[in-house]
Amino acid sequence: MASLSTVNAPTGLNRGTMTTAVHTAGPSHSAMPNVFELTYEDTKITYVPVGFGGAPRLEYNGPMGDHIFEGDEIQTFRGARGLEVSVTLDRISRLHTITLTVFLPDLEFEDAKTELSFQTVGIHATRRRSAVSDIGEGSSKPLELAGLARNIEFQNAGFTVLL
Repeated sequence: MASLSTVNAPTGLNRGTMTTAVHTAGPSHSAMPNVFELTYEDTKITYVPVGFGGAPRLEYNGPMGDHIFEGDEIQTFRGARGLEVSVTLDRISRLHTITLTVFLPDLEFEDAKTELSFQTVGIHATRRRSAVSDIGEGSSKPLELAGLARNIEFQNAGFTVLL
């Protein structure tokens, strides 16, 4: 049984609780994935629609560096084919912006599966604006992403950690 764990406690001699994510024997009552792992060449993206604190979380590791986005830093749009998830990877003043957008299909688990493989697309987009007007130019790089959707149950481990 694979598991993830994090400590939600401030540093110093304070008490906090341990939150653990574990793979379940079967899908939860929603039968919908709650962790998406996407890969493309040297890029890995992990998206959790509802993270440990209840806010969405996206982790990006790739040619644009290592980034973690949470809550309002992530823009989502539900369309006819699924969920569009976008983040700003780099903003060099207001004149140069690099964004990442990935498309997550609507998936449901069958039987007792807790993982589904899928293919999807993403876009690295760069937008440059002129210093004297809002007219700008842009470029984009399509990403053909291999995806793995998982259904992981988040549980409070029920014990206190003393740091």
